Amino acid sequence: MPKQPVVGVALRPEAREGAPPRLLLNRAYIDALQQAGLAVLLVPAGADEPLLRSLYDLCDAVMLPGGPDVQPELYGEIVDAECAVHSNAELDATEMRMTRWALEDGRPLLAVCRGMQVLNVALGGTLWQDLSAQRSGSLAHRHRGERDALVHQIAIESGSRLRDVAAASGLDVNSLHHQGVREVGRGLDVTARAPDGLVEGVELSSHPYAVGVQCHPEELIAGSAWARRLFGEFAAVARE
Repeated sequence: MPKQPVVGVALRPEAREGAPPRLLLNRAYIDALQQAGLAVLLVPAGADEPLLRSLYDLCDAVMLPGGPDVQPELYGEIVDAECAVHSNAELDATEMRMTRWALEDGRPLLAVCRGMQVLNVALGGTLWQDLSAQRSGSLAHRHRGERDALVHQIAIESGSRLRDVAAASGLDVNSLHHQGVREVGRGLDVTARAPDGLVEGVELSSHPYAVGVQCHPEELIAGSAWARRLFGEFAAVARE
């Protein structure tokens, strides 16, 4: 039986009053990756660099999932008092290292929601700390209902991997975020936008496979063929 490619995904820290500290990941990511034929290696945020590198070296690919906000300090800003910013330094450090290694090594990288923002910041880009506070005319991107609810459309650029996966010039997507890409990182091509112009997809054409989407395709696997194709393509590239 052929060996399954291994994809590394960081676990996010969580500390709640009255409960022991935990490391978490929404199951939908694991299910989507496994259905695509990938073996998931869960990487603890906060691992020191030698341990993190040892775990990374076991991986054929890296996925950056959704999660808390990226620290504004990482893109040269301080927290805007008008913005609700909740970040985790351990997770930021872990994912930034994994992202930069994957970019240097040419390892396949799929970035979802926060993950797309991490990819953008790793390449020198910046973020809107809070869309509703900082971006006039922005849609309500933080939908608080069902996670698979399709709440707005995105327009997709021709010639992009996302266009090939979507097999269409537009898609209806879910939307579960309050931050977004502001200044686009070095070398990134914008591949999709929301009706308000917000960046919804990016790709790094100089890299074998570095794809980011702002929506949550892992929540759409059951009902959207394009989401299944996205994870399938990621797995196929990881096998190469």
